[in-house]
Amino acid sequence: LIYPELFSRNPFILYCSVLQLVGIMRRSMVNYIRVKRFLPSIFQRASPQVEGAQTMSKEQQEKLKGALSKLRTDKPREVPRKAELSEFDSEAAFDASIDMDSIRARGLLKYRYNYEPPKDLEERVRNMITKELADIVDKKEEDVMKIDLTTNAQLKFKLLDLIGRTLKHTVPNAELHRMKTVEDVIEFYRQPTSNLTKYAKMARDETLPRNLYIMEHPVRFHPDDKDAYHGGVTAYPGSGGRVLGLRNKRLYRQFQPKKEWFDYEDQSFDYTRPDKDMPWDPEVAKRMDRYPSKKYILSKKAFERV
Repeated sequence: LIYPELFSRNPFILYCSVLQLVGIMRRSMVNYIRVKRFLPSIFQRASPQVEGAQTMSKEQQEKLKGALSKLRTDKPREVPRKAELSEFDSEAAFDASIDMDSIRARGLLKYRYNYEPPKDLEERVRNMITKELADIVDKKEEDVMKIDLTTNAQLKFKLLDLIGRTLKHTVPNAELHRMKTVEDVIEFYRQPTSNLTKYAKMARDETLPRNLYIMEHPVRFHPDDKDAYHGGVTAYPGSGGRVLGLRNKRLYRQFQPKKEWFDYEDQSFDYTRPDKDMPWDPEVAKRMDRYPSKKYILSKKAFERV
């Protein structure tokens, strides 16, 4: 009551001030009771106990705390790693899984993988026919090697499919018409295959004379090669850097030559190339390299490494 004369002259102001003060005190008391749990301390009432309920001893509480520490851990769960590489694998693991020889053989060589015939090839083929395909083979034919595959298309399909999955080497479409007998099939699987050209084999030959050196891969200029003899400075500014062909774009690095001031927009600004997410984009081509060593399994509806 700072101005008693004002309140004595106007009782209505005094009445409003008292109501406001009571409201403030009421709100503060309610908040205090809610926060401090004031009512149980006044009436000293505890929560009702259930009949037959058992209280835990200190030893049981300590055991429970020890078990709780084992259940709650801040360490990430260790998930068993599958043989298949996921999209979130590290770049080092991803680069190690890429077979560059297989990529170089795309569209150039007949096979993109290496195959060496086993020593017991003929014996393994005989066992496949007698054990796996005994219900289809004509029992009148005594010699397994002379079984005619032209008269029994089902036998030919199952035999070539079984051998291809076992040896991980399939007969191409251009050679199917030559597989007339089992002997022809064995003769085909006796030939080794390679995904290297003769030039690459010569370059990797360790028995070459000392005065002969073969460069397997070409040396191309790139401005990022600061440690090279050219120091990343080109002799032909504004030209070069293009790589033609999808296969060559994966093998050789390309760059955008700098000639005008606006050619530096990909370095100075938030720049998105027009060919982003296209098949010849280096990032997309790198992701596509997962598939040369994979085969789509129809029964599982997923890719598996072969």
